[in-house]
Amino acid sequence: MSLPERYPFIRELSEAGRAQLFAALSPVRLSARQLYLSEGQPCESLVLLETGALRVFKLSSTGRQLTLFRVRPGECCLFSLSAALAAAPYPANVEASAPSTGQALPAAVLRALHASEPAVQRLATATTHGLLTDLMALVSEVAFRRVDARLAKLLLDEAASRGVVETTHEKLAAHLGTAREVVSRLLENFADDGWVRVGRGAVEVLDERALAAAASER
Repeated sequence: MSLPERYPFIRELSEAGRAQLFAALSPVRLSARQLYLSEGQPCESLVLLETGALRVFKLSSTGRQLTLFRVRPGECCLFSLSAALAAAPYPANVEASAPSTGQALPAAVLRALHASEPAVQRLATATTHGLLTDLMALVSEVAFRRVDARLAKLLLDEAASRGVVETTHEKLAAHLGTAREVVSRLLENFADDGWVRVGRGAVEVLDERALAAAASER
């Protein structure tokens, strides 16, 4: 799938705008778990993702992580959009959830296109609305959903089509903002119920329906 097919706003640019965008792009290639941006760093580009996924997260002073949202092919990171347009530092951390490739659009070119191209202005508005909706859901989840339901949902999301989550108890705990002991105990419960199989550095999903039911509980 071509970049304009993944990102329809490119097709809506003027001929001059498309030429300016494509002339400025540079390839990005990230390995799984590779850190791409750290909180406070200058945001020098907007990545138009072609394969893989990016995870945007906050990191506490004690090392705990809270996943804010993920960016997948065809999506734009609002934090990158806003930071690049405002020439401001990036407000979180970004790492590749899987091997990922994309094209980086320099911040200066993004600002120029935003000033002259209605398609880029609409992109910024739509991305803002979509992410605010997602972040409100995250606030509700963190505030009101039980940890076991959040863990079940995380396992389902991360397992995707392969049915296996390659991670550790520490990383799962960091994602959920809880203690490793809590995650270990919950995984033991899930394993006893036959929902998952826990191995070294991996969790295999055995019963998606049961996990989905647990994930829906409040």
